[in-house]
Amino acid sequence: MFLFLALLDSPEDQEKFTEIYNQYKHFMWYVANQKLQDQHLAEDAVQEAFFALTRHLDKVEEVHSPRTKKFLATIVRSKAVDILRKAGPEEELLEYQSEDRGSADILDQYLTKENYNYLVSCILELDDSYRVIFEYKYIYQMPDSEIGDLLGITAKNVNVRYFRARKKLQEMIRKEGDRFEKA
Repeated sequence: MFLFLALLDSPEDQEKFTEIYNQYKHFMWYVANQKLQDQHLAEDAVQEAFFALTRHLDKVEEVHSPRTKKFLATIVRSKAVDILRKAGPEEELLEYQSEDRGSADILDQYLTKENYNYLVSCILELDDSYRVIFEYKYIYQMPDSEIGDLLGITAKNVNVRYFRARKKLQEMIRKEGDRFEKA
């Protein structure tokens, strides 16, 4: 905690941060652990969330309020999802490599892997506002209402952004297909 306090300028901010830390650290760990299902990763998510809080402490008006609790839950969930996202593709690739392919054609395996990698790279190229919704919806299979709560937007807005993300992905894939046809 001392490292976080060193990042804050005023004694008032340090006092506010200390109070938030003591009040919500266990709650935040619980939220992160629900998402990650790993105690150590949950601790990492909480630490990253507190680090992010040092940059956004001005958004906390009152320490003991439902709004603050929701704000902290949003930050720690986001950090937990970041941790899952970082771990996800590597784990999926290991699963893919370890599956028994039997008599499957090696070329088909290669093309499937390349298509998957290309799709992932296209998703990563999307603007954050689209990419995050796409990931929450498909990778973590969250409903629109929960995504909206997490991002502070309506479920309808989540659906609109998801639609736009799909359109952008389709355009990217179409452009790539055109590039191969011209070659």
